[in-house]
Amino acid sequence: LSVGNVVVVRIKSYTSLYCVWIVLFLNGCSSTAPAAQPTGTASTSQKPQDTIVSLTFDDGDADNFSLDSLLKEYGLNATFYIPSGSVGTDGHMTWDQLGTLRDNGNEIGGHTLDHMKLGGLDPNILKHQICDDRLNLLGHGFNVVSFAYPFGNYDAAAEQVVRDCGYADARTILGGPELTLPPDPYALLAFPYIVSDTNFDKLRRYIAGTRQEGGGWVILIFHHVCDSCDYFSVKLDVLKQFLPWLAEQQSAGHVKVMTVGKVILGTDLPLNP
Repeated sequence: LSVGNVVVVRIKSYTSLYCVWIVLFLNGCSSTAPAAQPTGTASTSQKPQDTIVSLTFDDGDADNFSLDSLLKEYGLNATFYIPSGSVGTDGHMTWDQLGTLRDNGNEIGGHTLDHMKLGGLDPNILKHQICDDRLNLLGHGFNVVSFAYPFGNYDAAAEQVVRDCGYADARTILGGPELTLPPDPYALLAFPYIVSDTNFDKLRRYIAGTRQEGGGWVILIFHHVCDSCDYFSVKLDVLKQFLPWLAEQQSAGHVKVMTVGKVILGTDLPLNP
């Protein structure tokens, strides 16, 4: 990895899947808002790595709140990416529910005001969607350092605005597993969306396969939690199998389950900004 604009290409195989990682590392940034800074530096030669698992839930769907007690029961935490313009509307969690998730150790992240595709947007709209979303969440008492691109759609301009608005990281939707010290924290690689036919065995294979290949950061993306109410959903029964298994793996020292912000910053987030 050299100084300047760099393209990192990595070909990785696991459980019969082949993933090509292409990460653009953009030099330099300016910030108009206070930003939490990552503590690590990239290392493409780090092997073996720890196996880290981050559970991420997009969109703030109301059925996500059913996870609060389940996560708490097994001593796990997740990152919830919230489009703040939808909070309290029909089918979405309320500010009080988000506060409960936060108080129980979960991370609240940004996801634009209106869940909008960001690639090619007018610069003023781009800034409004990303920055005002963060300010809205901060104004409601959430320590917001992580962002997820809606639909995984973004370009270099969107990535720069995410930096400038004070975020410490941003998640995409493909290409995982990520390195535990990611080359570009504003283009974090994740596993494909978990959908309605994803079962416990598949989730387990994602993690086992990553461990067998020398470790890495498994970022899982969930949306609705329900019994096939939506294609982009996971069954609660699947999570009731997966979460205790994941907690056992953590207790045995095989994996570390961490929020995205904690991986990037190297520490737990304060409850309030």
